[in-house]
Amino acid sequence: MLMGEKIYLRLMEEKDISSKVRWINDPEVRKTLVLDYPISEVGTKQWLHSIASDKTRKDFIVCLSENDLSIGFGGFVNIDYKNRKAETYMTVGQKEYWGKGYAGDIKKTLLEYAFEEMGLNRVYSCVWAENEKMISLNHKFGFESEGVLREDVFVHGEYRDIIFMALLKRDYIDNKE
Repeated sequence: MLMGEKIYLRLMEEKDISSKVRWINDPEVRKTLVLDYPISEVGTKQWLHSIASDKTRKDFIVCLSENDLSIGFGGFVNIDYKNRKAETYMTVGQKEYWGKGYAGDIKKTLLEYAFEEMGLNRVYSCVWAENEKMISLNHKFGFESEGVLREDVFVHGEYRDIIFMALLKRDYIDNKE
């Protein structure tokens, strides 16, 4: 379990499937995601079983420390241990917790784990160009924009630009001090 200030992250389990499906299928939440939709509980269960032993990813459920309520998900994909890098992702799926500092707590917890426990040198994030809140959050933690992948993904009936952002361990350490 990874402990934040107001949240903790634990590995995703079957009991989390219905929450994750509900979040991803919510139109407001979905606007922020680089995921296919809609998704089903059956498909999500199959996905969870297929990735359970995949060493290139870690998928967490975000829970409130005060009452264990699950409010979102996050983790790492494309973990490359040889080159010490991974892509990070996160979502606060329970909309009543938007804008209350939970996203920052999740990001901070993921970065601590990435750099201090996993020994990564580089963490990157692919963000919709329209997702100003995530871009701002990444900048707050020292991520730098490294480029735009123009019309990179066709989703929600349109081509979307992706902003590629990254944080190096040395910049993470400098930011922490």
